[in-house]
Amino acid sequence: MQRIRPLLLLMLPALVHASNVSFQKDVAYLGPDRAEKMDVYTPKGESDGPRPAVLWIHGGGWVGGNKLSKREKVICKALAEEGYVAFSIDYRLGSYKSKTLPGGGVDVPWPQNIYDCKSALRYIRKESARFGVDPDRIAVAGGSAGGHLALLVGVSGDVDALNHGGLYLEQSNQVACIVDFYGIVEVTGGRQKLFAGDTDAETAENLRLANILTHVDRETPPVFIAHGTRDGTVKLSQSKKLADALTQANVPHTFIEVEGAPHSFDLQPEQMDLRPALFEFLAKHLK
Repeated sequence: MQRIRPLLLLMLPALVHASNVSFQKDVAYLGPDRAEKMDVYTPKGESDGPRPAVLWIHGGGWVGGNKLSKREKVICKALAEEGYVAFSIDYRLGSYKSKTLPGGGVDVPWPQNIYDCKSALRYIRKESARFGVDPDRIAVAGGSAGGHLALLVGVSGDVDALNHGGLYLEQSNQVACIVDFYGIVEVTGGRQKLFAGDTDAETAENLRLANILTHVDRETPPVFIAHGTRDGTVKLSQSKKLADALTQANVPHTFIEVEGAPHSFDLQPEQMDLRPALFEFLAKHLK
């Protein structure tokens, strides 16, 4: 394990096309009836063969965020500039409803959110020739709640309970590696409402399945973790638990504690440039 301490894009399509990255917006990966779409960032120029790919999943506490947020654009563009085809997706979100509204309670996105993310992975694999992607070299990545979903996609490739929903079920659920930026590892506190079932037993099972540590074993793909030491939204201890579990399972991983960084950053927080470490990890496990 490696443990390290210590552009603003307002007009993305124009800037992307002016660079060495092409941009395709709103691919209907969930079919015509779903509003959630996929954006594709592709390196321009010739390639010796199919390129490796990274599926990026945005954060937002499972209730907010979108694929065109500044962080998502910056990260996906950087990945494409490094030679990866980057896919940024929207997926099913939930919401906390006021108890004063008719029908109060919570709009629970689970398990449709994980089904959507798995559908995105399988869609990329199904359409790999169209996108110029090597179906055997796909990574999954995300930040915060998107980090949780990325981790869950990556660690549950053979978990039947999480693989029977969504589309393109004939495709593999496996990934080559996982990139986690300050992701939620264990769902606790008020966040548990977004995983509620019809009964207490069903809720408990949902939370067990959503817990990343439930699934970590020696078959888990390599994992890259980055987490700020001053994160007030997702505790650093969550990533430490994950790193410890990966160590115990002998899973290759890189754990970077970004000294002084708060929650939610891209590849270049002011405290340090994460690109060299991330690109080294991807080059080792994906290229």
